Amino acid sequence: MVNYKLTIEYDGRKFNGWQRQKATENTIQEQIENSLQKIFKKEIRIIGSGRTDAGVSALNQVANFHFEGDFDKDKLKYSLNSILPAEITIKNIGLVKPEFHARFSALKRQYFYKICLEKRSVRADEFYKINYVPDLAKIEKFTGFIKNQKNFRIFCKNKEDKHDFNCEISEFDFRYNRLKKELIFKITANRFLHSMVRAIIGCALEVGRGKIKLDDIRDKIKKGEKIRIHYLPAKALFLNKIYY
Repeated sequence: MVNYKLTIEYDGRKFNGWQRQKATENTIQEQIENSLQKIFKKEIRIIGSGRTDAGVSALNQVANFHFEGDFDKDKLKYSLNSILPAEITIKNIGLVKPEFHARFSALKRQYFYKICLEKRSVRADEFYKINYVPDLAKIEKFTGFIKNQKNFRIFCKNKEDKHDFNCEISEFDFRYNRLKKELIFKITANRFLHSMVRAIIGCALEVGRGKIKLDDIRDKIKKGEKIRIHYLPAKALFLNKIYY
């Protein structure tokens, strides 16, 4: 069996997330698997680097699949992109080692979250719009605090996690463009919990607008208490890169 790696771009706003589901065929994984089946005339399962929630997009999602035999990778890429919905694009197909696993071989994942501070008409649907200018100094203190945390249970919708809700965040920062009125967050970690990124950045905005104090968040985390979480919309979240 030969192991193949897919690099995938998709606009996730019309889909029910990455992972195949029993209740719907409207997932990115199933769209790709169904297209592979049409081409190869047999069932093929792909392994993604991780799940993205409904509405979340990806610039460089990674998946792999095993296939017995050889084929022209460029022709397969062309054929898949001809069949797949316009919102899903196969960017590259390559050979990888037999032991490569898109999920378990991944070291880190990186996400972007895009915010605009005033009305716009072009590409507005890629941004989450806010009607205030947050205190960037407060947000910077919050990002520094978050990078030193290990347990992110309060930022997760799931009640159970086999890794005890522990994650290692290696990068969490933001860039504010005053001319474009854009605030772009970047966060990188070894793993992410369900809705974790949208919860953390939602919390960052609450800190930046003075709705919640960083000291209160610190105290509640120590005590294991819940805080009010504002989960930001999924449309502005993009999986940017997988590190192997």
